[in-house]
Amino acid sequence: MKSKLVYLTNLSGKKASVYSIVTSESQHAFLDRFILEYQEEFFQDLLSIIARLRSIAHVTGAVSTYFKLDEGLEWNDQVCALYDIPDRHLRLYCIRLSEQIVIVGNGGPKNVRAWQDDPRLAREVTEMMHYSGIIRTRLKENTLRISLNRLKLEGDLILIR
Repeated sequence: MKSKLVYLTNLSGKKASVYSIVTSESQHAFLDRFILEYQEEFFQDLLSIIARLRSIAHVTGAVSTYFKLDEGLEWNDQVCALYDIPDRHLRLYCIRLSEQIVIVGNGGPKNVRAWQDDPRLAREVTEMMHYSGIIRTRLKENTLRISLNRLKLEGDLILIR
């Protein structure tokens, strides 16, 4: 299955860029699928998540205080969850490459203590860990690069899975 990093123009700004992933199985990016799946049941949570992403992009950058870091199983996989707001239960899993670049994935409602206890969340986090490994390898090999202004990914954005 082929997949591609896509730059989300409507969510990116002068402080940070937001990317998502599109696979050959779907025409929708992970973030779009997340929104479509939860727009009815978790509408307010989605509004909060989108507002937080816009704030990251235009005002603050992807500062660590907005994320629950180290959600993945490896110490350096950069997988995190967008920090939840009190009384919100929807999780969006991301790869936080830097304070200027975030790759948003998918997620779901968290009704358990740890994501490992929920098959859906476990699948989403595992998928993001997989993509993080590919992206980190590609950055090391220099087939994928961070732009001089630190806001964009350059090079081959196709990820082969």
